[in-house]
Amino acid sequence: MVDPMSIATRAAAAYRLAQQREQLLSRADTADIARVAARLAALLGIEPQLVRPERLRDRRSLPLEPVILQVTDPDEPSCDYAFSYLDPAYDDESFFLLAPCPLCAAQVPLAEIRSLTDLGAFISAGPEPLPGDGGMPPDSYPDAFDEHPAHLPHCPYHETRRVGLMRRGHWPEDLLPAAEAPTERVEVPLDQRLPWEQGTALLLLPSRG
Repeated sequence: MVDPMSIATRAAAAYRLAQQREQLLSRADTADIARVAARLAALLGIEPQLVRPERLRDRRSLPLEPVILQVTDPDEPSCDYAFSYLDPAYDDESFFLLAPCPLCAAQVPLAEIRSLTDLGAFISAGPEPLPGDGGMPPDSYPDAFDEHPAHLPHCPYHETRRVGLMRRGHWPEDLLPAAEAPTERVEVPLDQRLPWEQGTALLLLPSRG
């Protein structure tokens, strides 16, 4: 039997359901961010109200945007710190201290912070000098520093097009016509594909290199 509801009634019901789901996700995300802010406050030994999440983000979007947390020093109100945290749904990730890149001055992750000692080490020593040609950063720099999207275009550590595509959930080959997608030649023994045959066969497999 055909359901007598009109298309407009069905569409309105679907919209209401989607709105309810979005509200549930938003409340869950808000709770996750509040928990991360409380963790950072405990790590720094300050009151939770001194940690201010910069904005909420869409947890369903790609690329996944980190939460930015601004912190005011209670003894030096003019001194602020900024930290990023990738995904508040998880409790085991590191905070990253955001500070000016030594080469382009953009706000990028300069130190991984898992304890107050990590922050103290960075404040005491500051960022190590970087190779001006974009060579491998010193070990004190977190992996998130190199090719971070906030680097300015002229910076040798700016995000390359390939990394930008992968950060957004794409392989660079996905933007090429199928005929242009690179392939690699792989020889597979026939007895691995067809146990009753001998010899080798040549397969062309898409390359992810």
